[in-house]
Parts: sequence; structure tokens; C-alpha cells
Amino acid sequence: MKKLSLSKEYDLLLKQNNICRLNSSDIWAYPNFPHQIVNNYGWKIHISAVLTNAIDIAQRFFNLNRKKCWDFKIIASISELERLNLGYYGNSQVGKFITIYPKPQNVLETLEILHYYFHNEIGIAVGSDKSYKLNSNIYYRFGTLLSDIKNIDHRDKTLHPFKDAQKIPDYDLQHYHKLPSRYLILKVLKHLGPSGVFLGLDVKFMKKVIIRYACKYFNIESSNIDEADRLLSSSNILNTNEILKDSGFENIIDTFYLDNSVVIVTEFIEGESLDELAMSNKLSTLSLKERLNIFNQILFLINKLNKLEISFRDLSFSNVILSQDKQAKIIDFNYAISKSGISCFAKNSINPAGTYGFYNPYEQSIVEFPDRFSLAQFLYFLVYPDTYISFMKNIDIDTSYSEIVSYLKKAQKKKLPKDLLNTYSKLIHGKYIDKLNL
Repeated sequence: MKKLSLSKEYDLLLKQNNICRLNSSDIWAYPNFPHQIVNNYGWKIHISAVLTNAIDIAQRFFNLNRKKCWDFKIIASISELERLNLGYYGNSQVGKFITIYPKPQNVLETLEILHYYFHNEIGIAVGSDKSYKLNSNIYYRFGTLLSDIKNIDHRDKTLHPFKDAQKIPDYDLQHYHKLPSRYLILKVLKHLGPSGVFLGLDVKFMKKVIIRYACKYFNIESSNIDEADRLLSSSNILNTNEILKDSGFENIIDTFYLDNSVVIVTEFIEGESLDELAMSNKLSTLSLKERLNIFNQILFLINKLNKLEISFRDLSFSNVILSQDKQAKIIDFNYAISKSGISCFAKNSINPAGTYGFYNPYEQSIVEFPDRFSLAQFLYFLVYPDTYISFMKNIDIDTSYSEIVSYLKKAQKKKLPKDLLNTYSKLIHGKYIDKLNL
């Protein structure tokens, strides 16, 4: 589309949405409701755009904002956007197509909504701001508000978020172009396209670590949640105070950006996964009481997560490490979700997730805590480790869910003892169980 046609269409779009300049010399246009800014300083969000997608982004933003009612300003014309992006108003202004002034208590929520809503759009980097979660056109910073709404956004490089400002986890993450010298890669544990898991060495403390990374856009869902988002969610949950203080969860050491990837570093846990123990027949050598004690440990940890309104959707034998003193640790929080914060993924629809035999994809979206179904399966396989081996030998990545259900029924023909069967039945239907009486 020619620039003249773009300009006319853009002008019409602003007019249709009752958005106009305050005076003829203003480069900004404003909605027809009074601004609600009361503080001189705070968080603000910029949506970036180029000439070719400015109309589409503006239209989508207006549609969204009919529900959200955010305070904002937008560039007044296509010609002004071109001048803005060329640096005519200063390099610090480049890319600031739309400026949003969220309520102080809703900044993180607003960033999350915009991140997924405009996840795959193209924009110009805003030099004065931080990109939110590697997003190409969502940027944010802490700065002046009252003066900004009236004129050009003059950046104060010495200004940092006040103590009472809402905390944005992304703000404190470092951006690197190469792996920090603190970490050395020792071994590739898993590599799948633009994601991977490595055994590493933390040179600072001379300890082994696990390094996970994922590139933006890899393994993306229809709701625009990708593997990088899941790693950031995992980091957010693991950094929760209650999780950090509990030795039953893997300990997080570091989170940072590496070019277009998210990297998290967690502790290396000496031990074996329950999957490794089961498949090598070591699990069956433990007494039933010892195996049920493992179950009680996992039950306690999942209950703790549920009380924090977190659901660990991918509970399986592969995600539990048993140390030599038989202490269990839950690892790999990528598919865990919460009811608030960045781990609720802006309350977008989320694809079912889990490990074969441990989850029901048809019920996961309708029950409050789907990890209780996983606990039921966990209990059965701990009581009868041979059924786990039999089941796992029949499935691979191409096995359909109907085949999985069939194999599971064949493997789980043995009946649980009456007291355990009662617990199993409650968990399979999503009910809370405090602990097993051993």
C-alpha cells in the first residue's frame, strides 16, 4: 500500500475511534476520555510498529482497549511515525508508536496481556527501553509520566524504579551475547532444535549445574506461548520464596537472556530419576513402605504447590530425582502454571501437557489441579513398578492417546490394596489427600 493511502486509512482509523490531536502542532493523538495519571513517575509501556503494520497494530490495540480501558497516546499520523522512527525527534524516541500508562498495580498484568496479544508482530527496537520477554514490539521502562503525556518523552538515564513500584521480574534479567564465563558446558544431555539441556560447571563455586535454554518462537502454541515463555515461567515459580526454601524442589541459580534465547541454571542433583530406577529394576528392590514414603514426599510437595495455586502439570517418574538417602526432588517446572503472575500466561488458553500415562488431556483444562490425576498414577506405578516398565516399553513419541489409554489399561490390571485404592480413586477425581498412613 502506498504511503498516501496508508496515511488516509490511518487518519480514518483514528477518527472512527474518537482519537485526535490536542492541537495542530502535536505529534500525538489522544482518546476522548480524561487522563488518569496521578503520579509524576511510574512504569510506561511502548508498542512499536513500522509503517506497514502500524494500521493493523493500532486497530488491534483499539479493539483490545475497549475492554481494558488503558490510558494511552498514539502517534498522530503515518508521516509523524516515519519521522519518529527515523530519529527526527531524537534516537530515544524511535519506535514509540503507542505509549500506555497502566495503573501502578497492573503493570505486570498489562505487559503479559500485550506480550501474548502482539507476540508475533514486528517492531523497531526502542533504545531507551527494555524489550519485554524478547518481544519485538513491546517495550517498557520506568520514567516521567505527567510531563510525558503532554509532550516528548525525555529519558532520564539516572532514574530507576522506586521501591514501591510494582516489581517486573524481566527488568532484572541480564542480556548476554555469549554464555557468561562463570559457566562451562561439560556435556549435552538433551538437544531438540532450538532448545537444549546441558550439564555444566559453575566456575564461581566449582559445582555442577544444569543449564537449560530455549529460543523464542520454539514449540509455540496457538495462544502464542513458546518454550522461552515457559522457561521464564519456570524461573518465576522456582524463585518464589516458599519454593526456594523447600529442599524438595530443584534450586534455581540464575536466569538470563542469551541473544534470542532464555537460559535458566539450576542445581545438579546427585541421584537418579524414578524413571531410571524403575527401568533398571532398582525401584522394585525397595520395600513397599520405602516406595510409599517416596509417594508421601511427592504428595507433600504437590500439595504445597497447590496451596500456592500452582499446578505441576508434568508430574512423572522422569521429573523426580531420588538421592542416595532416598530424598525426592521435583525438577523441570516448564509446564507448571499458576493462577496469577507470569505463570498464568495472561490467562490464555493453554494446550494440555504432561507425560504419557500420567495425565488426561481431556480433563486437564476443566479440573482445578490436574496434577492430582498424575499423583494417582504415580501411586499405582510406585506400588507396581513392573507395570510402569511394561507400559513404557509399548509407547513412543508417535503413540496416539487412544493407544496410550489401551496400553495403560493392559498394564494396570492388578488391583491396589483396599486402603490405597481409596486414595487412588480420590486423587484420580482431583480430590485433596493429605498423606498416606504408612
